Amino acid sequence: MTRLISRSAAVARIAAGFVVLLLMSAQIIVVALRYVFSLGWPWAFDFLVYCFFVSALLPALFVLIRDVSVRVDVFYNRWADESRRRIDRLALLVILFPSMAYAGWASLGATVRSWTVLESSPTYGGLPGYFILKTLLSLVFLVLATVAVFMALRRAPYSMERHDES
Repeated sequence: MTRLISRSAAVARIAAGFVVLLLMSAQIIVVALRYVFSLGWPWAFDFLVYCFFVSALLPALFVLIRDVSVRVDVFYNRWADESRRRIDRLALLVILFPSMAYAGWASLGATVRSWTVLESSPTYGGLPGYFILKTLLSLVFLVLATVAVFMALRRAPYSMERHDES
C-alpha cells in the first residue's frame, strides 16, 4: 500500500509539472494574443484557471507523504525522534484528518449537484467541465484524509519518505 501511495504521489507530481509548463505556455499565448493582436476569449481565461487549479491540487499527496511542505521550525528539530513521531501522528489525526475529511464531506453535495447539471464555467462563454474540477477537489480532500489516517497508523509516519527533493 505504501508503494502504491508513493508511486501515485510521484506520478501526480510529474503531471503537475507538465500542467505548470502548459499553464506558462498558455499564459504567454493568451497575453500575446490579447495585448499584441487584441484577441481574447473567455474560455482562454478559464483554461488558465483550470490549469492553475489542477497544478495546485496534484502535488498535494506528494507534499504530504514526503513531508516537503514549507514551515517555520522552531522546536521540532531539537526534539528526539520519538517526540517527533508523536507530534506527527497527533497532527495527522487531530488536524489534517478531520479538516480534510470534513472538507471532502462538505464538498460532496456541491460536486453531486454539479454532476447532475454537468456544470460548466460560471463565465459566459467559458469552458465546460467545471464539474470535473469540483470532483478533483473532493477527491483530493478525501484522499488526503485517508492517507493521513494510514500514515498516522504507521510506527513512524514519515520515516521512509522524509527527504528533500528539488
